[in-house]
Amino acid sequence: EKEVKTVLEQIERGFSAFARSIEHGHKIAALIGKPAPAWAVEEWANGSPLSADDLKGKVVLLDFWAIWCGPCIATFPHLREWQEKYSEKGLVIVGMTRYYNYKWDEESKKPVRGKEKDEVSHEEEQAMLKQFAEFHHLGHRFAIQTEEHSAAEDFVVNGIPHVVVIDRQGIVRMIRVGSGSKNAKAVHDMIEKLLADKPVAAKN
Repeated sequence: EKEVKTVLEQIERGFSAFARSIEHGHKIAALIGKPAPAWAVEEWANGSPLSADDLKGKVVLLDFWAIWCGPCIATFPHLREWQEKYSEKGLVIVGMTRYYNYKWDEESKKPVRGKEKDEVSHEEEQAMLKQFAEFHHLGHRFAIQTEEHSAAEDFVVNGIPHVVVIDRQGIVRMIRVGSGSKNAKAVHDMIEKLLADKPVAAKN
């Protein structure tokens, strides 16, 4: 009976996880084809701040990532390529992250986590992100989300990397979760498709 109970509990947990996965998929699907939610930024790193006006008529790629996330770092070659190839054609890439209590270690040339919570000041973490971007030759901006209203919640982020592609009219056209060549190709193809669409002329 104990073994049967254990098996049943495992099955129940599996069904619960599957149900959560389906619910998350529905929430992501509901964003496609809808105007992108407004997203707040507490601080910008690796570049000057971007305003809503700066993004008008642009194809925007939001890359939700974290400094400790290996799969996120695995996508950097694609982000470098797209930044170099498409930034002059109307693509804006924004790396969406948070404060994770990391600072830059000059000796190892790596980010290191503070031993105690809040040990690293926000200014130190912002400086770390700039050095991290330089080390990985990343040219796109990093945006640090606000704690009060996280953009990750509005864009239904449940795992990273989580990429959102928004067209020139501000409509969400694609969301992909995870690294890998299949996702990279899908995002690349969507970027090229959306950049081929001419910006809508502003009405007087």
